[in-house]
Amino acid sequence: MKKNNGARVLIKFDTDSIRYTGLFESLTGVVVKDCMVNDDKIIFVVKEGQAGMAIGKKGVNIKNLQEMLNKRVEIIEFNSNPLIFLNNIFRPLKISNAYLSEKNDEKKIIKISFDRDKFKVRPKLRKAKFLVKKYFNIDDVIIS
Repeated sequence: MKKNNGARVLIKFDTDSIRYTGLFESLTGVVVKDCMVNDDKIIFVVKEGQAGMAIGKKGVNIKNLQEMLNKRVEIIEFNSNPLIFLNNIFRPLKISNAYLSEKNDEKKIIKISFDRDKFKVRPKLRKAKFLVKKYFNIDDVIIS
């Protein structure tokens, strides 16, 4: 368990996640913080500062893993600041403005905006909401 702003984040790994994490770590030398597997994609959340090493020169590690596993692979670099972490989730899109607010009912919300390519944001929004809820107990991410 990981302590987070007074709360604990429990990350559960199933058999597939453990297997993929072990393979990923042995191929890249990078520490995996979290691994999420679905039918056609694996998302690895790696420790801060390790995304470049995880991807490899010219994406070689990603390409090798995708061929070996016959699944798409995505790398997200963790950051203890939820706004920077969100920026990492939405890469290569750039967040132009982001702020955290707390409503009267004590719900935490992050509002973000993008200068361009807004149509590319929607596919990543669900994942962003899930991950900031999981790691930071933030209730919602809203695009303004």
